[in-house]
Amino acid sequence: MRESDIELYDKIVSKDTDSLETLYDRYESLLYSFIYKITTDKQSSEEVLQDVFMKIWNQKAKFDSSKGKMSTWLITISRNLAIDYIRKRKTTSYEYDEERDNIKTDNVPESELITKEEAEQIKGCIDELDAKQQAIVYLFYFKGFNHKEISKTLEIPLGTVKSRLRLSIQHLKHKLKINKKGERK
Repeated sequence: MRESDIELYDKIVSKDTDSLETLYDRYESLLYSFIYKITTDKQSSEEVLQDVFMKIWNQKAKFDSSKGKMSTWLITISRNLAIDYIRKRKTTSYEYDEERDNIKTDNVPESELITKEEAEQIKGCIDELDAKQQAIVYLFYFKGFNHKEISKTLEIPLGTVKSRLRLSIQHLKHKLKINKKGERK
């Protein structure tokens, strides 16, 4: 017999992971499609969807059946988190652009300086990262934050910081691969 959404929610409040998984399976497709219409980006949509269920798991959002259906409540949470994500992405991108353009190269040996063309290529590759990855790269490489400081600043788990940084570096390496002749691919 299929459990009702309210029964699942009550079990989730008691930290039943199977119930969370069941609720996720039940609404994942609907919520992902809805979030994607707002973010227009696959990776961002997946992150927001994950945030929706983390918010429920951590009981930062509480369902009240007297106020409406579970599906309406989930869509409302999804909409709010997707809009917050877009706002944060715009703010982070603006702060990053401003700071990135003011990088100082005083006291750096000439052999360690990159050419303006190389800097533009790196800048372009960083711009291809999603906003969350850009923020982590910016804080780690340009501000000198360590993983724990980034985790605290962005209010995300330490493991997420490490995996996003690793994915960002892999993306940048792929885009900036240098062939044996020293020409950019």
